[in-house]
Amino acid sequence: MSHGDPKKWYMPGWRIEQKYAPGVLIGNWGEERYKFDKGTNKHNSTHRTDFRNYGGYKPDVILRRQAMLRNEGLGKEQIFTHHGNRYSNNMISWYDEHYNNRERDVPDRLPALRSWDSHKLAWAPEKSDYPMQGQPTNFGLYGNLQDQWRKQLANETKGDYVTNYQSSYEPLPEESLRSTRYANPKALSSTLHPYNKINKDLNLRNTSVVKQPEVLAAVSVL
Repeated sequence: MSHGDPKKWYMPGWRIEQKYAPGVLIGNWGEERYKFDKGTNKHNSTHRTDFRNYGGYKPDVILRRQAMLRNEGLGKEQIFTHHGNRYSNNMISWYDEHYNNRERDVPDRLPALRSWDSHKLAWAPEKSDYPMQGQPTNFGLYGNLQDQWRKQLANETKGDYVTNYQSSYEPLPEESLRSTRYANPKALSSTLHPYNKINKDLNLRNTSVVKQPEVLAAVSVL
């Protein structure tokens, strides 16, 4: 079979690129198959068919709490704020305290020497049990990132018809505009000097030969 024969596309040897199969699962299909959407199912279940409403019956709160805990887990309120706002001011790390020489306030100061606690079998008070309270040292990184994010968001919302030159152009003051053009006199110009017009001479082409006028014109100095 020749190289240009159109029948080659229907032969098995030329079917290199496979067609897309609609049954391919993409994305987080493994997690989404276990997700239950409430109120989206229209069919009846055996529990709904066999259920009998006895009027003043109250649902089992313990069973409902266990099912909710098993399906959704604990919320972040029960994990991080179960003691209220006790840890909201605990933002200073040991590195910040030692590297920046942060001094503790009077309520947070620890004694210079620790004592041996026979009940805990350790030297008390342990510094890790009493972290320094306050706001961390701000180096300006978060503020710089916020300014950068604002600029990126502003550039993205400008539209598709704004060029890079238009976005980066900074208008100059009106005093910088010069309408008067200053040029050298003809007698002092090396471009207009007749000896520099050597384009017709083949031997002097592609040669840097620029001759200044020998006799300078008298220029009056103001």
